[in-house]
Amino acid sequence: MPHRLPTVKTAVLAFVLLSGCAKLEARDLIREGNQLYRDGQFVEAIEKYDEAEKLEPDGVTLFWNRACAAESLVLKMKDPKQAAERKKYADMALRDFQTWYDRLPEKTEADAKQIEEHRLAILDADERCDDLLSYWIEKHRQNPKEESLYGVIARQYEKCGREKEADEWFVKRTEDFPDSVRAWHALAIRRFEPLWPDPDSGLPYNASLSPAERRKIADEVIRLLDKATAIDPNFRDAYVWRAMAYTQRALSRAVLEDPQTPEEKLEAILARKDTLMAWKQQKALCDIEQLPECPTDKPPEGACCPPRPISEEEEAQDAEMERALREELEAGDKKKRRKRRKRRR
Repeated sequence: MPHRLPTVKTAVLAFVLLSGCAKLEARDLIREGNQLYRDGQFVEAIEKYDEAEKLEPDGVTLFWNRACAAESLVLKMKDPKQAAERKKYADMALRDFQTWYDRLPEKTEADAKQIEEHRLAILDADERCDDLLSYWIEKHRQNPKEESLYGVIARQYEKCGREKEADEWFVKRTEDFPDSVRAWHALAIRRFEPLWPDPDSGLPYNASLSPAERRKIADEVIRLLDKATAIDPNFRDAYVWRAMAYTQRALSRAVLEDPQTPEEKLEAILARKDTLMAWKQQKALCDIEQLPECPTDKPPEGACCPPRPISEEEEAQDAEMERALREELEAGDKKKRRKRRKRRR
């Protein structure tokens, strides 16, 4: 019996020596992998980390390093033809980041935040819409009073091509936070989107929409922004977007060089009125930012407030003429209605 003891000791010693050597070799492989990672050779770096894992499967650092290399590949793979390969590396990165976190002897909030940020970046790059939506909706369920999550969820639905649900979340934000300036502002910007022109058209408006459609959208944007400034009159961005909405409304008017009919004359007046209203938004913004008026006798040297497009006297004349034209048009409509009634008899 006694002769067996030295044999056991020798075996234990040999195991410790081999284990130590394996760990040293694993560390060398990790260092090689790190250099390949720094050189942008991510696939080769992963191969080194794989070899290191075989020698030191209970390690920690190599999982973080391999996760970062796999994530770098995922972020580079934009071609749809690479979807299957990208998914493979995304799965690897997600698994390794989690393993690294699980094996940390002491976990901090910063560690948890890092893992969360990497996870979201990977899911986004791998276009895993359902996973991202589930994540953010669960966040909302846990924090129903966190308003910023409404915008995150709406934008995520947009990225997933689910416009109807995105729109619902923009509206839901105004319903759940009716006193939030940013909620009304975000919905107004959302509503403005169809008005953006095609960059290749060279036009300042979206020619695929009729003038009536463009006016209807602009009116809705203005209404929403009115709610925002009713809550906070100094919310500058509302004036910026409202100026653009009034400009779009002005561009929807059919203005003739020499208007003859009451309808044509009214359109010209309404175009000037919309242009003036756009300027009034700019003027309100100038007042908030305390900008001086632009000089009329020399080029401006810095930011300044543009001059009125029409004088106050011209504005008053237009208002009077608009009333007269509307009365004339209303009288004409009544006359037509009476004629139609007589014909029906």
